[in-house]
Amino acid sequence: MRLKNKVAVISAGASGMGKAGALLFAKEGAIVNILDINQEGGIQVVKEIREKGGKANFLHTDMTSLSAISAAIEEIKTEHERIDVLWNHVGIPGPPGIEEVEEKDFDIAMTLNVKSSFFTTQYALPLMKESGGSIIFTASIGGLVASPFSPVYSAAKGAIVNLVRSLSVRLGKDQIRVNAICPGLTETPMLKDFLTRTPEDDFEQNKRLMLNNIPLGRAAQPIDIANTALFLASDESAFISGVNLAVDGGYIAK
Repeated sequence: MRLKNKVAVISAGASGMGKAGALLFAKEGAIVNILDINQEGGIQVVKEIREKGGKANFLHTDMTSLSAISAAIEEIKTEHERIDVLWNHVGIPGPPGIEEVEEKDFDIAMTLNVKSSFFTTQYALPLMKESGGSIIFTASIGGLVASPFSPVYSAAKGAIVNLVRSLSVRLGKDQIRVNAICPGLTETPMLKDFLTRTPEDDFEQNKRLMLNNIPLGRAAQPIDIANTALFLASDESAFISGVNLAVDGGYIAK
């Protein structure tokens, strides 16, 4: 019960890595609050948690809307009066290339990969400052090394990487730790979107190319990312802050 009675907030917790994290956090004793636009998925995750005796709530939230995010945090404030763990997990692959990128696609990628998480953090901070806690961002190995598929995605996740460093310095005095998980190739429902950004992309071929460069020889599973988030959320990482941790099977070490 490494998160016993801790109030946790996970954006994009209705599927994939976020879902795995929500289930694991609840198993470890957290009161999990899922923010997601996927109502059906979010309700199902909460149902699974409650059936296993855990505590969870779903807040239907359009993460592109600052007013919707603010309202969700206010609801959590009314219900719990604090937040101990915030996992800013929401994000999308972003458009490919550069010459063909349209402004609307650039803007939505920056909104969901950077702006949304920045302001979710801003709204949550008053509920974290009194007792401290852990803020986790989902960045990407694409923010640590060049993405071969999307410069926009690399730019967005690179912003998260430096945001984590900056916030860790700024919020240390409040005993708030700030870290990021940088996943590599991970088997989630969005994987195909990441590897087939254009009609010409061959999913299986691109997946093989990435797998061939992973020393551990496999893709991550959502639970691999969830276990990392659990470590960063728990007191076991009490002296870790400002870290962007690659969870990639050794991909960027080559």
